[in-house]
Amino acid sequence: MSIAATTVTVSDIMTGDVATVRPDLQVENAARILFSQSISGMPVVDAEGKLVGVITEFDIIAKDGATVADIMTTDVVTVSEETDAETVAQILTSQRVRRVPVVRDGAVVGIVSRSDLVRLFALTRWSCENCGYHTRGFERLTVCPKCGNTSIILEREPPGM
Repeated sequence: MSIAATTVTVSDIMTGDVATVRPDLQVENAARILFSQSISGMPVVDAEGKLVGVITEFDIIAKDGATVADIMTTDVVTVSEETDAETVAQILTSQRVRRVPVVRDGAVVGIVSRSDLVRLFALTRWSCENCGYHTRGFERLTVCPKCGNTSIILEREPPGM
């Protein structure tokens, strides 16, 4: 499948059905949710669904407190659905975080993790429509290095290719 795009955005790769918890939840219950869903962190939201923090495995094992509010990380980097994948990759590496919540008007609408970017890298490629040259990455080539063509498309490969 090919897609006419110049970049891949968060809306293309984010996980939309995100497990969230409230700040007043007991830490042991948050730990059970992380364990049962095989995730390493999740957003913390208030009664209106607005992001107030993130709780991670690290918070649970390294900090003392009875509730999520006591140990959650409150200085959270977020992105919007329009943010490009390359920017997210830079945030994850420079900030040394494993995930970034995706927010719209302060409310959590998704999450992008390192594994989402790895999946994108593994299953997509930028291809020259003229000669078929292809490369992987988060940003579209402007010119094919093989033939000089400027018609570069994003292709999604089926799993296993």
